Amino acid sequence: MDYYELLGVRRNASPAELRRAHQKLARRLHPDLNPGDPVAAERYRSVTEAFQVLHDKERRAAYDRGERKQKAPPPVAAVGFEGFDFSMDVKGGPAFRELFESVLRQTPPAGASRGEDLEARVGLGFDEAMRGASRRIDLVRQQPCAACGGAGELTAAPTPCSRCLGTGQLRARRGHMIFSQACPDCDGAGRHTRRVCARCSGEGRVLQSERLDVHIPPGVSDGQRLRLSECGNAGHRGGPAGDLVLAVEVEPHPYYRREGDDLVCTLPVTMAEAALGAHVEAPTPEGSVAIEIPAGTQTGQRFRLRKRGVPRPEGGRGDLYVEVKVLIPAITDSRSRALLREVARREEQDLRRDLGTAAGARPAAGSRG
Repeated sequence: MDYYELLGVRRNASPAELRRAHQKLARRLHPDLNPGDPVAAERYRSVTEAFQVLHDKERRAAYDRGERKQKAPPPVAAVGFEGFDFSMDVKGGPAFRELFESVLRQTPPAGASRGEDLEARVGLGFDEAMRGASRRIDLVRQQPCAACGGAGELTAAPTPCSRCLGTGQLRARRGHMIFSQACPDCDGAGRHTRRVCARCSGEGRVLQSERLDVHIPPGVSDGQRLRLSECGNAGHRGGPAGDLVLAVEVEPHPYYRREGDDLVCTLPVTMAEAALGAHVEAPTPEGSVAIEIPAGTQTGQRFRLRKRGVPRPEGGRGDLYVEVKVLIPAITDSRSRALLREVARREEQDLRRDLGTAAGARPAAGSRG
């Protein structure tokens, strides 16, 4: 079977991912924990062989090129049971299950991780939000370390591992039992060939200031949040970068208000224009247009101008609604008052006639039931 499939990892898996996959399988398939099970023993041998090939950079490259005739060295147990030690008598010790769990439990090494998201605020005028705009943002964010290429480590001359003294194995005593396991500091190699990058202290990233040019698409609204992928902090040890979130703030317009993708504009008209009808100029984002006000138009009545509203991300635009507001002038001269009384007399309409028959209405004072 393919080595990557044996370990259950991707073909571009990092060394840390390979190591974690091998440790997980080794704990389950080790012959000392499956006595008399030839299937588990063969599976353990294959898994260990796959790890040793893929964990070595040169051998992994040869394997990926299809050079698979090279025989892997004898497997080295990640965790081995070496027997019992009866030189001391221990009473009241931990249970057998706890002994194995304390030895087999290994802390996974710190590997690559995603960077943090950042947030910046962007202020726009109403017209800029309609047509789109560009902004230059000053950011202070984590960038990949140039010294180590974001890996957090540098190649160094081989030095013996100080933890296992160059043996590649650690021995642990639990009661009467003695266990051995691969040294986690050197991955069982017995030596170190890499050192921590001094510039980034092993994080793989450093703090830098930067100016970023961003484009705000047309049609954004106040309070909208735009996410720019991988423009946040760089990841730890070569991990993916976080995102940059732009919080948009749009200034209000003096006479437009927004309702979704539509715009609403209040248009004042005179009493005569509303009563007799007229052609008036209505403002739009592209300039004024003439619209017809029919005779008898009332306050609050709306007229729709198609595709004069807010641009949509998927294409097209909303509509512009012109809302009429009839202005009643202050009548100060006697001639104007006489004209209005004449108009009222000619209409002879009782606009409040039906209010007296409404449910729950009370008769006026002095009227008879």
